[in-house]
Amino acid sequence: MGPMERVWGSLAPFTRARCLQNERALFDHLLKDTGLQWHAHDTRVSDSDPDDVVHSVVVEPAPASGIDEENGAKNVARPAPPRVDLVLVHGFGNGGGCFFRNVASFGAMGRTHLVDWRGAGMSGRPRSFPPRTYDECVEYLVDGLEAWRASRLDERTRMCLVGHSMGAMIATHYAKRYPSRVAHLVLTGPASVQDDSDPARLADFLQGSLPRRLAFNAVVLAWRAGVTPQAVARWLPASTAMRIGGRYTRVRWRSGDSLDGDGQEILARYVTGVAKMPACSEKVMSVFLKPIGRARRALAAVLEDELDATVPVTFVYGERDWMSPKSGKECAERMLAGEPRSRLKNAEFHLLPNAGHFAFVDQAAPFEAIVRFKWLG
Repeated sequence: MGPMERVWGSLAPFTRARCLQNERALFDHLLKDTGLQWHAHDTRVSDSDPDDVVHSVVVEPAPASGIDEENGAKNVARPAPPRVDLVLVHGFGNGGGCFFRNVASFGAMGRTHLVDWRGAGMSGRPRSFPPRTYDECVEYLVDGLEAWRASRLDERTRMCLVGHSMGAMIATHYAKRYPSRVAHLVLTGPASVQDDSDPARLADFLQGSLPRRLAFNAVVLAWRAGVTPQAVARWLPASTAMRIGGRYTRVRWRSGDSLDGDGQEILARYVTGVAKMPACSEKVMSVFLKPIGRARRALAAVLEDELDATVPVTFVYGERDWMSPKSGKECAERMLAGEPRSRLKNAEFHLLPNAGHFAFVDQAAPFEAIVRFKWLG
């Protein structure tokens, strides 16, 4: 090992192949002794780029008899495809593993898919990222989700589509384009519902503190230049990145509440790998959002004016979510003010106590109960 490798750490742990091994270790650990089976898939999106694949994991109860079809043999007792599958779409900078607290519970309820964004999570990293505008970025990501659906779901199967944060933006635009595919749209901590920034509050925050102003201005400049947290992580030595990943999962996700020591380390390695893999669709951050996380375009306009009003929508926030719960509540109220939603009563708002932006981690059981009711009735 040369001097640079000793300083920065080997790149090998963060190749996609190695990161997929980290994912395998994570789901094996999460689903051990649960009676559930899981399988990972890569779905080709572009014929011209072999790296342009959408990665997904499906979790479901193990078959009662026969041989698993996913392993290439016939299952004589395979049931017909369910009418509605649960599909979970992660937020910015994550992968499907962020639902580590929920995957066993949801998988026990029925077939559950964790779908990584095109060009993010455990999905492939295409050689280029063509989109430049907001609409082009939306089309790129929605096309990826639809390519996955067309390959992995039966034509009779609809989705209870759950999107977190920026993943909620993708889910909303998908439901707008393909309303017949979506039985229910669940938005948890959705980004960009509307711009609730308060200039007076920001001015007060920056008042009288030169270091604070300098730091804020540096972050704004980096944001506008397209610098992402993942870009910073790629410059860090592997050992440092792992320590940060471990602290993130312990503090932000409280991984110690549900995972043993081995599980916490596996999750940290998974999260670090997601951040360290080459950049691709993370570039949408500065296209979709203004500094720092403010709406560039209000998602509320899509939900209220462009989404088919027969698609049921449920908002779920943690009370401490930095994505304003007030925006979601007001949006749901406006949706219900018009027809046919006022008659159908198919827009709801839920606020979970003692929870932040990752409400499905902080309050797993109440979150799962909400989703279960919308999914299975």
